[in-house]
Amino acid sequence: MSHEPLAIANQVLNVARSKGMNLTIMQLIKLVYIAHGWTLAITDKPLVNELPQAWQHGPVYPAIYNEFRGSGSMPIDRTAMHPFSGSDYTASLDDTEKSIIEQVVDAYGKLHAFELSERTHENGTPWSEVYQGGIGKFKPINNTLIKKHFLDLSQA
Repeated sequence: MSHEPLAIANQVLNVARSKGMNLTIMQLIKLVYIAHGWTLAITDKPLVNELPQAWQHGPVYPAIYNEFRGSGSMPIDRTAMHPFSGSDYTASLDDTEKSIIEQVVDAYGKLHAFELSERTHENGTPWSEVYQGGIGKFKPINNTLIKKHFLDLSQA
């Protein structure tokens, strides 16, 4: 079962904070994308129930961007809340999903936002195939491309 982007964002933030890491919005968006990609490669199921879009600085989940854009380049100091209930967005994650998120935060969480962005911009990445120098700006990046890319990474 896939989950709302903001629920996965909150999980990533919680895992990072438990490890003493503070994340910016760009780091958070990239870590959610990377966790989604590894989940597709490992389980053949999407982690996030929305497709990321090809924006200028890489794959972006608009819901995460809209929720946290006010933080700018500063570390995010809160979690995403439902606008009507005031409760946190949460996901009922299985053990595999929790483990993948934990491993993604461990492996990528200390990387600077620009380094994460550069990794998503490399030639042959799903973002580069969709964005195509701006022609595909704001278009969705499909799960088939994302899964193939992360499977290829696992073989490297």
